[in-house]
Amino acid sequence: MSESEYKELVLTEYDRQVSGHHLRSELLVPTPANIKAEVVKICEQGSELSTGDENILSSFVGVRADAAAYRLAFQNGGADPFRPVVKLLADRTINTNIKYVNLLALLIGFKFRPYHPNMVREVTGDSPIIVLPPSPPPPPIDPPKKNQKKLIIYIVISLATVIGGYFAYDEIAHRLTGNERCMYWDDDHYQPIDCNEKPPHSQYQSIDPKLVATLKRITKPDTITIYSVKKVWYINYNGKVEFFTTSGLYPPDTSRRLLPMTDHILKKYVYHMAD
Repeated sequence: MSESEYKELVLTEYDRQVSGHHLRSELLVPTPANIKAEVVKICEQGSELSTGDENILSSFVGVRADAAAYRLAFQNGGADPFRPVVKLLADRTINTNIKYVNLLALLIGFKFRPYHPNMVREVTGDSPIIVLPPSPPPPPIDPPKKNQKKLIIYIVISLATVIGGYFAYDEIAHRLTGNERCMYWDDDHYQPIDCNEKPPHSQYQSIDPKLVATLKRITKPDTITIYSVKKVWYINYNGKVEFFTTSGLYPPDTSRRLLPMTDHILKKYVYHMAD
């Protein structure tokens, strides 16, 4: 299906909802400000977004951690980016970027979104047009022994990670003398310290034994794999992306919070794959 065919379907659905009195007043007489407000409402409706809807929203504000982060980005942004949607509804003949058609599909709840070139149109008898993306081919099936070997390796790695984290925490708890009521960030880990001592190069804060044991900066990003998605945390700070072993505040600047690593971040900053 071409982009123009998809645009036609979305606009037809918009017109159907207008004639059936199914649209909210903000979309009946759309303005950039009204569309912005509707996008913010969509982000407020649930804690999770579908992958398709997240792709639509990220085309405007970049990839965000969750629905709340998208809501904040749109709420703090201007309304001008939505002006092409208003122009599209006023003049159906203009050519426009498909991301604006996708956004309109999201605003009116068009079921088949976002656009994909592999979508097809089908008409069965008097049934309405149905847009169906073809089913993806099933993944290749490995021989049973190979699958079993992969499963065993994955389980062993997972157990080692959990057990290692427990003993690291237990070791820290036993190693503390009781005088270390503070800690400071030492390049890639939190270092316990007596509050009367002066840290070598940074300010100290009240100690958190769990953070001392578990929060580490990953110094070798090439060890991060697809299995690390949403299990490794990251931050893009002053143009530099860093990865960490658990969640929390960014130690060098505690006004910033670490975010769970997504598949997009893995591909872009670890595998260095182009968008």
